[in-house]
Amino acid sequence: MSRLLNVDNLETKFRTADGHLPAVRKISFSVDKEETLCIVGESGCGKSITSLSIMGLLPSNGEITGGSIRLDDENLIGKSEEEMEQLRGNALSMIFQEPMTALNPVLTIGYQLREPLTIHKNMSKKEATKASIELLDKVGIPDSKEKLDQYPHELSGGMRQRVMIAMALACEPSLLVADEPTTALDVTIQAQILDLIHELQSDIGMGVIFVTHDMGVVADIADRVMVMYAGEVVEVADVESIFENPQHPYTKGLLESVPDVDDVSQELQVIKGSMPGLNDEISGCRFHLRCPFATEVCKHKEPPSFEVTPTHYSKCWLQEVNQSGQPDTIT
Repeated sequence: MSRLLNVDNLETKFRTADGHLPAVRKISFSVDKEETLCIVGESGCGKSITSLSIMGLLPSNGEITGGSIRLDDENLIGKSEEEMEQLRGNALSMIFQEPMTALNPVLTIGYQLREPLTIHKNMSKKEATKASIELLDKVGIPDSKEKLDQYPHELSGGMRQRVMIAMALACEPSLLVADEPTTALDVTIQAQILDLIHELQSDIGMGVIFVTHDMGVVADIADRVMVMYAGEVVEVADVESIFENPQHPYTKGLLESVPDVDDVSQELQVIKGSMPGLNDEISGCRFHLRCPFATEVCKHKEPPSFEVTPTHYSKCWLQEVNQSGQPDTIT
């Protein structure tokens, strides 16, 4: 695989009455072509803000204050809104969590599907209509020709989400950012949507960033996993290593909080406490107030990102090499 996206020391802050507060704290990661990177963590960890930073869709009080975001070696930071509009829906697309807020309620499905095709592909209305029908067919929407004249409220939640996917993939993007696109759907429709994204990914060779808090979804679709906590990347590894050998206490806590339907005697674990707010100043490791393994060094010194293996990194002092020359592990 070849490298598609490189994010280096990305820092995103929000202007508030309390000053400029960091929501994303100098994070770095990459996505290869045809790769699915899942970003996981609790609400408020910074995963959605990371996605919006990449797309150039931050709210008016948000701004990128450092780092670089390179798509096919082209830095997206500093581009004008007009330049980003040329990229969005073309090389760069996004599926949002709630299609009723992302789709325009007063425009037909057909109009909203044709728009990126006429703007980015210079298609005529007739050509765009034909392509729109083909897109709806591809995402499994029946009676696709009739659906073009309908409005979003006339479709079910699953159908609206399929329309969003069709719009996102209309111009065959290099990178698809999916921000919890299946959260509001029942499990049957969710499975169909995930299969659809994977199938279309294989067809056009795009990279996928999939934002979720659902570790079951991660197990199904991820090639690599990036765990975020309080605006930082605390662990990143291939999906097998995350599930079989988690090295950060937060990752372990997330996995233990997933119920096992085959084990009725299992006691569901929880991560005590809550995610710190943007204006909470925490010295040392930002997770130490909730961590059952925290030591004195965790309270006063921020850990670096330790290499567990060449493809597995954990930002935790437990990885510091002990006197025997072996890294401490979580048991």
